[in-house]
Amino acid sequence: MTIRSTISPVLKIGLQFLGIWPDVSYSTIYWLSLTLSILIMQYFQYWYILKHLKFSELSNLIDGLTVTLDYSLTIFKLIGLWLHRRVFHQLLAAMDNDWRECINFDQHLYIMTINANISHFFSNAVLSVVTIIGILYLLGEYVIRNFVLLIEDHNDTLRQFPIKIYFPFETQQWPVFEFLFVTIFLHVILHVCVVFLINGLIFTLVLHISGQIDIMCHEFKNISESILLYKSSATLFGLLIKRHNRIISFSENIEKFFSFVALMQVVWNTLVICCLGFVIIISFHNGTGIFVTVKTIFACFAIIFEVFIVCFVGDYLRLKGELIASATYDSLWYNMSPRQSKIMLFIIIRSQKRLTFTAGKMMDMSLETFTNIMKASISYASVLNAMY
Repeated sequence: MTIRSTISPVLKIGLQFLGIWPDVSYSTIYWLSLTLSILIMQYFQYWYILKHLKFSELSNLIDGLTVTLDYSLTIFKLIGLWLHRRVFHQLLAAMDNDWRECINFDQHLYIMTINANISHFFSNAVLSVVTIIGILYLLGEYVIRNFVLLIEDHNDTLRQFPIKIYFPFETQQWPVFEFLFVTIFLHVILHVCVVFLINGLIFTLVLHISGQIDIMCHEFKNISESILLYKSSATLFGLLIKRHNRIISFSENIEKFFSFVALMQVVWNTLVICCLGFVIIISFHNGTGIFVTVKTIFACFAIIFEVFIVCFVGDYLRLKGELIASATYDSLWYNMSPRQSKIMLFIIIRSQKRLTFTAGKMMDMSLETFTNIMKASISYASVLNAMY
């Protein structure tokens, strides 16, 4: 099957479910239903936090606070994407236009197809990985705990839900517990998939603009042959400048669309990684058991991977943007007329402004930012451990 879109079918279906895909019937209802269900879960999660807000239960409190904060982050992400959904529609229109233009050029189509294949593979692979991690996180402790209790013949018959949550009514009786357990389990898996969709969308959009940058660099590499093809240097330079402006505009729209999401990601995930690190530390000190440690490590890996993806694509976008200036300089500009050389000079000057997206226009999303997040999280976890 020939690929004609950078967005994979799995990602498209998920974005339709989130209600931000254009021309989807009842999109508002989809978004409100999802957001309302998360808010209901948040109500009972924070109720649990308030019920166990004791220093003697600090380990249990931090464990529950981790998932609770991650849910809160998802709510902020959904609100941010919904408020900027018109920007997303502009991004989709620009992507469709880019694909229509590259169909007439085999080399352009080949470059875009490579990036689309990477995007589709990433979407399918990461969805599978995060779903497996989510299942292991939810069921791992539950299954192992019951197995240990069965072997050691404990008298504790209180059954636990997959996450820390409190309901103001009796939940241990059948079939209430079974119904709530399955509902919570499915909702958390849905939440994991929503997180994947948002991160997958960031990765896909950056891969698309990467393909456009590669096409522009290819044109500069073969600019002598291209001048002969277009018969006029004015036509060629006009197309190159137009493509460069579209790349800049696309990058700015990515910034508008994800700036708030990236800011909440940096702040919230720093707290979550700090909490998870603290749970891992005290689990070793207190000997709480291997299943608690493994469960926490799985959750920590998932959160770190989520932060890494956002920081990586920001750094990748910056590096790809710098290739335009390099490709322009490496072209045969010295064989051109003075007028053509001036145009090349202006392209190089404009390319000095980096293509990137920021966290609330306060910091660039890059691998350096990822390192700072990890340093801050470890520092906060060390402070909590010292206080504990």
